[in-house]
Amino acid sequence: MNRINRTSNDQGTAFFGKMTAGISHELMNILAIIRERSGLIEDLMALDKEADFPYRDKLAATLTSIREQVGRGMQAGEKLNQLAHSMDESRARLQVDDLLDRIAFLMQRFARLEKIEIKAVPTEPPMTVDTDPFRILLVLAACIEYCMDRTTVGGEIVLQCMPTQGGTAIRCSSDRGPNPVEGAETIQHLQDRLRDPMERLGAQLCVLSADNQVGLELILP
Repeated sequence: MNRINRTSNDQGTAFFGKMTAGISHELMNILAIIRERSGLIEDLMALDKEADFPYRDKLAATLTSIREQVGRGMQAGEKLNQLAHSMDESRARLQVDDLLDRIAFLMQRFARLEKIEIKAVPTEPPMTVDTDPFRILLVLAACIEYCMDRTTVGGEIVLQCMPTQGGTAIRCSSDRGPNPVEGAETIQHLQDRLRDPMERLGAQLCVLSADNQVGLELILP
């Protein structure tokens, strides 16, 4: 972990990341033990499939449900662990597809509550960016929230990346919802809120101008 020349805010971020990484790892260990123990019960039940005992079918169905939920928990724990480790360093080279998949997963629950889906489009060919891992996730989360507030129920938010002259653009967009087009003060308020991470990223945030879409474009150097 890079501890050189950290501000007090950076030290707090690094501490939070370290603690979250440790706890998420422990939770994944607990889930792994549950998966192992439920698998053992399934193996014992399979030793004599002809043997009949009360509630065999219900027990088998319960073990299947446990296995599925443990899988969900392991996936969530893995994503939480990745988020925590994004706070380790202030600069790293990231695969864009991994980055977009990660923020889509982290924000999916909030979108699902609004009956909105988030889709990350794979880049062709695959691309990488040299950036601040935690702060770019923070900005992308704000972009998704911006779109969620302006997207029709049942809509889809799309994340995609494309090269630009001398940089990279990550676009977060969706079909326009019922809300009216807003003035420049809206994006200015968002830019003010994201001033610190945007300055650290050396990035710019632009509003998409398409009539039938709403969204933002994050332009990275």
